[in-house]
Amino acid sequence: MPGPDSKSIRVVVVDDHPAIRLGVRAMLACESDIRLVGEAAGDDELLDLMAALHGDDRPDVVLLDMHLGAGLFQGVDLIRSLVALADPPAVLVLSAFAAEQDIFAAIDAGASGFLGKETAAEGLVSAVRAAARGESVLGPVAVTRLLRRMRNAAPSLSRREVEVLQLLADGLSNRQISSQLFISEATAKSHLTNIYAKLGVESRGAAVAAAIREGLLRVG
Repeated sequence: MPGPDSKSIRVVVVDDHPAIRLGVRAMLACESDIRLVGEAAGDDELLDLMAALHGDDRPDVVLLDMHLGAGLFQGVDLIRSLVALADPPAVLVLSAFAAEQDIFAAIDAGASGFLGKETAAEGLVSAVRAAARGESVLGPVAVTRLLRRMRNAAPSLSRREVEVLQLLADGLSNRQISSQLFISEATAKSHLTNIYAKLGVESRGAAVAAAIREGLLRVG
């Protein structure tokens, strides 16, 4: 890759947890062909950083946490904003969550790959190199989700049904769900009926448990 060293892969790390950024920095520090050119804790900081990095410091790969603590851009919106740049970097998602909707939303938005934060240093370094080469990278959990989707083994919920289910998992009542999503209570109940049918369950608790088991719901 271009840079002060013609083989240097320039990387930006984006995570709202300083300890995670420190850990990733340490994983990459020993690699002679990888150079950290910046890090950010949120969306505004990242976009300002991208605007400031030019020439030999322009990143080839952005390691991005999909669930930043605050900011206007989150998840897929931030991925789209990065891949829409005139000289876009490869976006490699690092996430503590591996819900199916997160994985597929990230890939659909243009991410080059999806890795869990439990990924070991060797795996992370290999993924950065692969992403810089223009290759797609998926961690073991993401691969499992992908294969299960291809085999139609997991129930398929609509985006709205996932939103309802997430609020259900957060402990909201039907009335609170309807208020949160700006829908009628009858519509919320209808969504729950469809969710129960798709998951093959008959209660709120069973629906949440089944969704977590199938990787349809983000927890934590």
